[in-house]
Amino acid sequence: MRRSQRKKQTSTSTNPNLQSNAWRVIATPELLALVVHQLDIKGQYKLMHVSKHFFHSVGPIVWKSVPRLELVLQLIKGVRVRIECSTAPYKYQFITRFPSKPDLTRYDIYAPWIQELEIYDGYYQEIVNPDPFLAALAGRPPLPNLRRLTTSTSAPIDGEDLMNFFMMFINPSLAEIRTIIPKEGLPQISGSCVRPSSVPAFLEKINETCPEIEVLEFYLETPYSYRSNWSKRYIPSDRSLSILASFVNIRSFSSSTYALESPTFRILGKLPHLESLVPQDWFPVLKDLRLYDVDPEDIQTLWKQPIIVKKLVSVLIQTDDTIRRYGHDHPLHGQNWVSPFLEALPRLSPHLQDIVFCMGNLDDKVEIPRGHWKYLEGEEGIYVAFHHYRAALYRGCVL
Repeated sequence: MRRSQRKKQTSTSTNPNLQSNAWRVIATPELLALVVHQLDIKGQYKLMHVSKHFFHSVGPIVWKSVPRLELVLQLIKGVRVRIECSTAPYKYQFITRFPSKPDLTRYDIYAPWIQELEIYDGYYQEIVNPDPFLAALAGRPPLPNLRRLTTSTSAPIDGEDLMNFFMMFINPSLAEIRTIIPKEGLPQISGSCVRPSSVPAFLEKINETCPEIEVLEFYLETPYSYRSNWSKRYIPSDRSLSILASFVNIRSFSSSTYALESPTFRILGKLPHLESLVPQDWFPVLKDLRLYDVDPEDIQTLWKQPIIVKKLVSVLIQTDDTIRRYGHDHPLHGQNWVSPFLEALPRLSPHLQDIVFCMGNLDDKVEIPRGHWKYLEGEEGIYVAFHHYRAALYRGCVL
């Protein structure tokens, strides 16, 4: 009797039903997700190919966030990606060419999984012959569940190309659109900035397609940028201001300094969920401010807003010697605006602990430490004062 009971217990342990239950436990999404997050990207891709079940369970995790555009487009049969080396900081250029009749069968499986897309990831991206791809979509959004669309690169991206990428991927699911300035800054020419003439259509597209937008960040070409009209600064149209006012769900808005002019500033201050522009009031927790290639007029406009600057703890300002910004009839031409501004800065922003002040363009910028501000004093224009300082610095005469 005892032996037969032992045999019965042994045979029970190999019951196929128990094995089936064990497999179901192993196949739970929670366990798969845990395994996936412990693997590097190569291991994750290998896991997808273990079985059809793993493919459909792991795929949405692996493909949730895609770091570069060509990785998505390579899913389309017939697409060719050419990689070119460069001596520039962005190192590689990805040129993607579409066939005349793209096959989207595989692409349509992966596309719904993608929720976050970074277009550039520090490199240069170009698309050749995109029309067949757009035609094959037949009006469908390329990435139907995309929530976050970003661009970040130091490559000289033309403003029109940048806008074409944005327009291609804007869809109703988007909550975040950002042009992120990389740590090394933007290139002096065609620096991944939106052309002022493109802004109305850009805002219209967002308003029509994804009115629930929560995060919006884009910067404009400055008046002296490549292909820009030196004499004109961007002024939002009434329609553009009306669209901004309609973004009632927006939590974060970052753009060029036109946002600080009274009409735009007033609208942003009234948006109910904008965390950095909320009355008494506005900018209650703003402590860090970074201004790249900023116009002196914009700096002065900003520091006339004490509700913004009085609580600042950290500031980075990069500007130039202004010689190319203003004509001879401009009030700031030949004037030394830097010395009075720096002298007043401790009073205007009394909590400043860390300040970086740079002059010159991206390729030849010079940081002027706080202890050297005295060298910019004087009656001569800032162009003369700065170049005297830089010459003395190179000679080792600055203490």
